[in-house]
Amino acid sequence: MNPDILNPVFNSHWTYSGTVVSMPGELADLVFTGGTVHTVDPHNTIAEAAAVSDGRILAVGSDADILKLAGPDAERVELRGRSLLPGMIEGHGHFAMLGAVQRQIDCKAPGMGSIAALVAAVSERAQSQPAGSWIYGRGYDQSRLAEKRHPSRADFDAVAPDNPVLFTRTCGHIVAFNSKAMEAVGIADDIADPDGGRYDRDGAGNLTGVAYERANIPFRALPPPPANDLREHLLEANRLYLSAGCTSVQDAGGLFGAYMEQAQEMVASGEMNVRLYAFVTVNALDHPHVPILDSGLHTGFGDERLRIGAFKVMTDGSSSGPSSSTREPYTSDPSTHGIAYWEQDDLDNLIGRAHRAGWQCTVHAVGDGAIEQTLDAMKRAQAEFPRSGLRHRIDHCGILPPDLQDRVVEQGIVPSMQPAFFWEFGDGYIANYGRHRVDVMFPAGTLIDRGVVVAGGSDAPVTDHRPLLGISQAMTRTTQDGDVCGADHAVTLDTAIRMHTINGAYASFEDHLKGSIEPGKLADLALLADDLRDVDPQAVRDVRVERTYVGGELVYRAR
Repeated sequence: MNPDILNPVFNSHWTYSGTVVSMPGELADLVFTGGTVHTVDPHNTIAEAAAVSDGRILAVGSDADILKLAGPDAERVELRGRSLLPGMIEGHGHFAMLGAVQRQIDCKAPGMGSIAALVAAVSERAQSQPAGSWIYGRGYDQSRLAEKRHPSRADFDAVAPDNPVLFTRTCGHIVAFNSKAMEAVGIADDIADPDGGRYDRDGAGNLTGVAYERANIPFRALPPPPANDLREHLLEANRLYLSAGCTSVQDAGGLFGAYMEQAQEMVASGEMNVRLYAFVTVNALDHPHVPILDSGLHTGFGDERLRIGAFKVMTDGSSSGPSSSTREPYTSDPSTHGIAYWEQDDLDNLIGRAHRAGWQCTVHAVGDGAIEQTLDAMKRAQAEFPRSGLRHRIDHCGILPPDLQDRVVEQGIVPSMQPAFFWEFGDGYIANYGRHRVDVMFPAGTLIDRGVVVAGGSDAPVTDHRPLLGISQAMTRTTQDGDVCGADHAVTLDTAIRMHTINGAYASFEDHLKGSIEPGKLADLALLADDLRDVDPQAVRDVRVERTYVGGELVYRAR
């Protein structure tokens, strides 16, 4: 276990006294009694009760001890044996995009398992929207569509010739589009494939309407929506996360940029309850965010409501596309190793710049080829400019065989992994990468046993945003078809909870503030409908969140 987790920092006036931890003289304004309080302290202590004062945890202990601390007007919540968790932490999500996609055609909805169904939904939108307005869809997976292919330009042209259509695959790395969309962004059939990306083409060399990785850039450069739409997207994401018991989100891209000004205003006004740690994300040297490295700004600016997070570099494609960069050819297609964004020297130089400028560095790296590149770049940066307390990350850190596991341990990397991916994409992983690689994907349990702090996340809207799904999947590592991926890397309930609470806080340098129910920490809490210890691991994902508190304030209550 990492020493920073074993020895959390508290103010010196907080003292232990038997089973209760309290600050003498303070009275609680909110108490929880009669339950299963998962403190997520260094010993994973389960308490009966907890007390809150002025937005922070005042004490944990027995019912009798906690009730002694209740002020005359304190709100009392009887847990009746149910689990009280620290507010869960999304270790890698796309906050604004989760809200935005709620207005798009939902390709994961019941009955959307074919291109014919997707096209019918586009036709319906085209009849109700003005000509020239964009029609968006999100979440299709060609491997699970009846036709076993991506939707095409011709498919969409047939029903929406006057509307630009853009569908984003569930992974977010591949898009399908029509002719009107090509016209709107100014690309034609003779466009060259960019470095780190490609277009599908027919026998005559014309675009079929599918773009991968950096070939998506023209479609990502559209003007942002109106300010009111931005606000609605953020409000919807805020609602979704709170209803899932998630009180903090590490935004892995999308918030920093068009949404940031709106987010700042909503935090200041109190409309935004979720705490945000916003990455600055780039995918090329000419990306408009790269100049921030020369601005003097770096990780940590802000406060516990909205903070500038890591400098994130995209290095390869998606796990499920598949387009991740692998050392060996794909099992499903021996002609390819996936898509790598960088030559090593360019990646070294960019990571080195961010490292020297004081940023926490992280890299989107899924395949073992991309992870090896990343470890090399981070090792060189530290050798050339030594820093302490780095907590440099690898987000996803997917295909991780033993030699790379050793390097993660040696270099003190903080992986942010998505165990929920096995449920939605695991069967495709087996087909595309082979069992030998799938069984070393996201090896959270093994790394944690070796002292690595592994954070859990969802990558929403790539997959379901609910942390309880991630907790369930960290324990089971199951696929929709009933397979189990690398059972040796599964974790216990306590460890799965830590991944989605205190480990997430560690990954954002905030483990002294949140991530456990310990005196002095922020009273971010999730009250569940059941005692998780009595729930089958597979069923944990479906446990209802009944209440969510941020800073001791009730911000969500199930109806």
